[in-house]
Amino acid sequence: MKDKMILLLVCLIPSVILAQTNTTVTIKDMVIKEPYIYAIEREGRLRVWQIDTQKEASITYDTNCVFTAIALDRNKNVVVGTKDGKLFSISGNGLQLFKQLRKPYVIEHIVFNSQNHPYLVVPNALYCPITDSYWTDFYHDYSPMIVQKRYLFFFKKQIKTYFLSPSRIFVDNNDVIWMTSYYGEFGGSLQLFDSKERKIINTPIKELKLGLFFPQSIFSDGKTDAIYITSGIQHFVPSGDIFKIRNYTAEKILDNEDRPHDERLFIGASTIDPTTQTLYIATQKGIYKTPLPENGRITTMEILFNPQLYWEREPLAIGAKMAIEKLWFTDGKLFFLTSQNSIGVYQEGVVNYLNIQ
Repeated sequence: MKDKMILLLVCLIPSVILAQTNTTVTIKDMVIKEPYIYAIEREGRLRVWQIDTQKEASITYDTNCVFTAIALDRNKNVVVGTKDGKLFSISGNGLQLFKQLRKPYVIEHIVFNSQNHPYLVVPNALYCPITDSYWTDFYHDYSPMIVQKRYLFFFKKQIKTYFLSPSRIFVDNNDVIWMTSYYGEFGGSLQLFDSKERKIINTPIKELKLGLFFPQSIFSDGKTDAIYITSGIQHFVPSGDIFKIRNYTAEKILDNEDRPHDERLFIGASTIDPTTQTLYIATQKGIYKTPLPENGRITTMEILFNPQLYWEREPLAIGAKMAIEKLWFTDGKLFFLTSQNSIGVYQEGVVNYLNIQ
């Protein structure tokens, strides 16, 4: 029994030694457009760093703006959204307003389809500012949340058609917008939207058991129409899977059940180098790399490096929250966005962190 308790404590505390203390400033999201890293803080400020020197660069904007979302459009222009419904593009060292929403919605996420049309996540809806259209009627056969609708003024009934604000969003090669939400031990959700035809897709992916679906990232391999979703949680013990989805059918290329209990991994954000087809996977034991299999499952994984990070508790599970929220590979460098330790850059065996104050 004593041995089991020790094992449990080890699983619940992935890192107790910090190579770098947590910063007082938290980065919400980031994009990379050579030669700069652009990021927004959770407090709403916009920050820019040079990639090569990792020194902060100046950018001019109205300090009354509170930025809530950032993305790259299809022409690799940096676009930011604000809490009062404004969209700006970044050019030179300043911002240019290119869209003001008719109502001052908080812009939570921004994506662009192949026609370079923006789609925004605003409170309780997916919104297209070009057509001034919004969509809310996504069908949920399973949901970790109970959603009710009022009728006859006094009564409420549970409904299955509504919109859940996603924590992760991605547009695939067919202009389908993939949106996932994560609710700790209670599972997750998946919503799909065809941005070319402008219609909701309610086709279920039966292989995804949403009560055991803990989405951490969505990405593609840059060569095929396949979509990959990582799923991971630390609830008493670590667990994680990676799904490959083609034609709305999912298969596991990494299965938590294939590993011994003491070797199981809490899978977090992941990404693929499209040139070498190398898969990079964030876990509680560090960042691994492995060749992306064309068929079947991942058989071997190599530890690339193990950044010592500040971890925090997952509020909806008995364990830690994944410390690495986003991975991005470009030009031989692996960038990783952390929840508490700024933005890290890995290249040729060396890890550096941006100085964020």
